[in-house]
Amino acid sequence: MEKILLTLSLLVTCFWLISPSSHVSANSLEEIKAAGKLVMGTNAEYPPFEWVKMEKGEQQFVGIDFDLAHKIADEIGVDLEVSEHAFNALIPTLQSGKVDLVIAGMSYTDERAEQIDFSSTYYSTVNQFVVSAEAVNQFNSLEDFSKVKIGVLKASVQEQLIAKQYPEADYVAMNKNGDLIEALKAGKLDAVFMDNIVIADFIYQNAGLIAAVEELELEGGSFDKAVALAKGNSELLEVVNKVIDEAVASGEMEEIVQANIALVREGN
Repeated sequence: MEKILLTLSLLVTCFWLISPSSHVSANSLEEIKAAGKLVMGTNAEYPPFEWVKMEKGEQQFVGIDFDLAHKIADEIGVDLEVSEHAFNALIPTLQSGKVDLVIAGMSYTDERAEQIDFSSTYYSTVNQFVVSAEAVNQFNSLEDFSKVKIGVLKASVQEQLIAKQYPEADYVAMNKNGDLIEALKAGKLDAVFMDNIVIADFIYQNAGLIAAVEELELEGGSFDKAVALAKGNSELLEVVNKVIDEAVASGEMEEIVQANIALVREGN
């Protein structure tokens, strides 16, 4: 009997160790300093917040969120390391301790705040629909979107909004915003729902092909962008909030946003 109990105990212990619900402790501020690097989780498919450009034959991460991440790393006095993941994998990756924070144009929601901590807001956006330019006049009310196929980013606040407000709608979730726009242009989607700042850049890149449906906004469609951290990492959160609050108050954050919008439009 003792051998059976011991075996069961070992099995329970092993299950706990490999269980997806068990989380590795996040690196503390002191551990980050000791390691000499801050590991940022992101999904570089979201210009002007983050994307990849080629520079001297090498891929470079650029965007609003990378500029903010560099400011945080500089404040701590360490290097910045980027760890890229699918958007829907970012929170589990943060909870696993594989990254120190996530900056990925992620919006605060009450549901997410039950799993992770959020920083101060560094930018706010409004979500809109974008459709083919030739079809824009066909959408005169929010009800019109209940009859069409809508594209959203997988595991995003946009997906949550569409699922909630259009429960009968035929919507498609994809991992990349660029793929959503290409599907829209190919006629595989009738509309895409995303941040207005991101829409503006896609419209600029696809002039005459796609257009935003102006003045039609879903209730609750405005969201605050914030840095995500593992629960209880209070010292790191304090540093992140200090950097954000100072950048927003001084106007530097708006300068960063506008500079990256310009960078996208230059084709870089």
